[in-house]
Amino acid sequence: MTNKPPEYCPHCGGELAAVDPPTAHRCEDCEEFAFYNPTPAARVAVVDGDELLLCEVGVPGVANTWETPGGRLEADEDPPVAAARELREETGLTVDPDALVMFDARSYESVPDQYTTRLCYAVDRAATEGQLRAGAEPDGVRFWSADSFADSGATLSDRQPAATREVSWWLEGARAALDES
Repeated sequence: MTNKPPEYCPHCGGELAAVDPPTAHRCEDCEEFAFYNPTPAARVAVVDGDELLLCEVGVPGVANTWETPGGRLEADEDPPVAAARELREETGLTVDPDALVMFDARSYESVPDQYTTRLCYAVDRAATEGQLRAGAEPDGVRFWSADSFADSGATLSDRQPAATREVSWWLEGARAALDES
């Protein structure tokens, strides 16, 4: 998947000039606008008591890095359906998309020059089915308490907004959303 700012006009191929970087550009030839918008993604906080399900991700040069299951939406895919699909692909757990409760949405620069709008969903482990196992992408999956994660020396991926790089942030937000639903 590519998600880069446009270089040329999608209407005529002319050069683009930044109007309101990084989002709005305007063609110098046909004067049409071209926009660079974030790519939508969905993540799932599976809560089991005081523990959160995390996937170990291979980050070059960084060992013991984890994140919640999730990923980018596919074309014509509703966000909760994408969240359930990603959960299944990465962990083997299945969930009815209607059982997911959204508790956070934010846009951010996930890697340089690539913007994401991330929707965070919560679900109680009891609402999932299946055998927990690492799928094709993560190196491992397991439930962590905030304390055990902090004591392990593990880190949450820096591909997430800084404010959300704590297991406690995920647990608190997910629990609050589940309690309200």
